[in-house]
Amino acid sequence: MLRKFGLIAVLLVMVFSGTLMAQDEGPVEFGIVCELSGHGASHGAHWRDGILLAFSEINNAGGILGRQIEYFLVDTESRPAISIAAMQYAITKEPFAILGTIYSSSTIANMATVEEAGIIQMVGSTSTSIYEQGNYNVFATSPINRNVFPWLVRWMGEDLGVEQIVMVYTNDEMGSDGRDILSAAAEEFGLGFEGIAIQTAQADFAGEIARIQGMGADTIFLYGHEEENARFMIQLKTLGVDLSVVGYSPLLSALAVELGGEAMEGVMGAATWSYKYEPIADFAAMFQLLYDEIPSHDAMKGYVAVYTLKTAIEAVGAFDADAVRTWLHENTITTEMEPNVFLNTSYREDGTVDRNLFLVKIENGEQVIIKIISSQDG
Repeated sequence: MLRKFGLIAVLLVMVFSGTLMAQDEGPVEFGIVCELSGHGASHGAHWRDGILLAFSEINNAGGILGRQIEYFLVDTESRPAISIAAMQYAITKEPFAILGTIYSSSTIANMATVEEAGIIQMVGSTSTSIYEQGNYNVFATSPINRNVFPWLVRWMGEDLGVEQIVMVYTNDEMGSDGRDILSAAAEEFGLGFEGIAIQTAQADFAGEIARIQGMGADTIFLYGHEEENARFMIQLKTLGVDLSVVGYSPLLSALAVELGGEAMEGVMGAATWSYKYEPIADFAAMFQLLYDEIPSHDAMKGYVAVYTLKTAIEAVGAFDADAVRTWLHENTITTEMEPNVFLNTSYREDGTVDRNLFLVKIENGEQVIIKIISSQDG
């Protein structure tokens, strides 16, 4: 009887082990949780499409550790409160990692939920406060405001001769964080500073432009989302206001340039990604072929996020979230290791990224790279 029981036990172990082996060899699931409707829909669409292009490439090449990628999509409607519910739903599906959200206000609202579930979260958010909360689980996909704006202010003062900045910023987490950092940097480098808040999805800026004309500023730092930036630039040019305009990625992205048209000529600033950078050319061409759009910085962030995770998973040799988190915090991903990260990339303890970015100018409707900037220069 004991021998019979022992045989049954061995058989059960073999069956159970076989089930685990089948699970380990089966598809692995990722969640994409982002702004697919509401005022952030264009950002979410580019983020999603960059991610899906990476998934397709990886699956066609054999997957990650031999496992194919499957995914699901959840829409946050560009609302922080909805993003919490979206993450709670995503967690029930037990993905290996969640890609999103993009808007900083949403990430601040939902990231504790993802951390508690122990699921890695790669985000498109740039607000400093996200990375000051000790959340070891959340990873930026580009240099954040804190790492870039001081460099920009110094550059404006030393290279452009700017003396007085008026910053036009969206009255949300992204914009407010940018205002605080830019204001402090302007004081540090001896530049005058004034701030004017605008609303997300605002259409008419005549009042704000009139205020700017009376301020005596020589440069506008424009830090809204792409749509507001384009509308603001069109109205600025229509009203004949001749001031230099400087900004960050949302001002210089392909989406803003397309929407703003000729009004965007001459705009300068720092871009987290540039489709004009030679190592990105193949990705940009494929993205444009598939989606009939030049990829925005959100598309490139999403694409690189997938290859970042792939590199870390393959480095530790397993779909082990704890090991992958630790590896990312302790290592640098070079372009020799994975060409599709485009630039050497490493993470600080707070989840922010050290990686070069680009000083660009808009000329003839295109980004022109003036200089490659180190994110550590700020």
